[in-house]
Amino acid sequence: MKKIILLSTIASVALFATNGDLMMGHGVKATGMGGVGIAVSHGAESVYSNPAMLKDIKSSEFAGSVTMFMPDVNFKSNAGSNANPNMPAPISSSSDADRSFLPEFAYVHRNTEHIVWGIGIGGTAGMGVDQKGKPSGAFGMQTALQVAKIGIPVAYTNGDLTLAVEPVLQYSTLEINYQTQRGASKNPKSSSTGLGVNVGVAYDMGNLTLGALYQSKIEANYKDNISKAMGDFGVRSVTSGDSLDQPSEIGIGAGYKMGNNTFAMDLKKVGWSDVRGYKDFGWKDQTTVALGYQYETPTWAFRAGYNHGKSPIQELDGTATNPANYDNAAVNFFNLSGFPAVVEDHFTMGGDYSMSDNLSLSFALVYSPEVTETFDTTAMTYGMAYQGALQQGFTQQQAAGGAAQAVSGGSTAEVKHSQKALTLGMQYKF
Repeated sequence: MKKIILLSTIASVALFATNGDLMMGHGVKATGMGGVGIAVSHGAESVYSNPAMLKDIKSSEFAGSVTMFMPDVNFKSNAGSNANPNMPAPISSSSDADRSFLPEFAYVHRNTEHIVWGIGIGGTAGMGVDQKGKPSGAFGMQTALQVAKIGIPVAYTNGDLTLAVEPVLQYSTLEINYQTQRGASKNPKSSSTGLGVNVGVAYDMGNLTLGALYQSKIEANYKDNISKAMGDFGVRSVTSGDSLDQPSEIGIGAGYKMGNNTFAMDLKKVGWSDVRGYKDFGWKDQTTVALGYQYETPTWAFRAGYNHGKSPIQELDGTATNPANYDNAAVNFFNLSGFPAVVEDHFTMGGDYSMSDNLSLSFALVYSPEVTETFDTTAMTYGMAYQGALQQGFTQQQAAGGAAQAVSGGSTAEVKHSQKALTLGMQYKF
């Protein structure tokens, strides 16, 4: 039953996340404040940000939201056209995966004076592009990684200290397809289920609240996708097979209230380099900083924020100086063509309006300005030209010479990526 609920939650989501493949913020309130939530209470939505902040729930509360993502991804690469003169020169082309919808739901109930428990379900991560049929040199790349979680938190408060534990069930899917000289791939969508845990802490010091959060890594394996794609492109350095685990996160936060004003900051570290899959693709650990502001009255609230996380994708040595660099160049190509998690800065705003004592409506807007990234793919082009020459019956020396001449000017992959998002939500207290 849980698997069915998760599947229905992410089935229509070709998700573009913002910090790597992770959502910048969870829930409409945190999103409007730049993603902060480790030391700020967002009601039932704190299920996603820090379950220890559920301590401020008075009785029972339900929260739901829907986010519309509008990414703009343009890609071009001359890796293939430089290797094969019969291939038309690429032009920059926009991905067709330019709109998707993400729902999130949470219910929380105060059981006793000390204990609050709840349940939350929603998409937490993902990436995807659709360059099928585009003259961008992307080999018709189509990718869709979708990650959703169910969390069941229990928070215990004793005095000013709150501790929370949240077991997590993750359900995710991945599909990678592309067009090569041998034709179009037919890799099936593969799903994975994994378990993890979130641990949260909150400590009240009058107007100042301090918080901490730990989220464990969660293993994931997508049969016949990553290994098949790497094999079709001749990559041997990705040794983790079809594994693409979700990384651990550790964070601290502070929130300060001054009258109607709330100022907050979160600092997180994401362990991309320690998990299977991302480690093979050269992703490095990422530090994210979130700053948020809220002005709140009994009937309405205004929020604004800023979030920065340097792209975890690092360029590998893709020059043709060493035959072993083929794998590096191909990984450079795959990172930018299929998983372009290069957006770094996010500017947000949002607000609430209370329809009654029990019901309030919320919105949040996110804008991420365009980032351009260019990686060297020369060794990939060299290898493709070399293999093409061999298939045409040339001797090894002739093939190598022809390949070297074909890529004498080098080759690159370039992506331009920006994002906009609108989140609408509601909260009901009872």
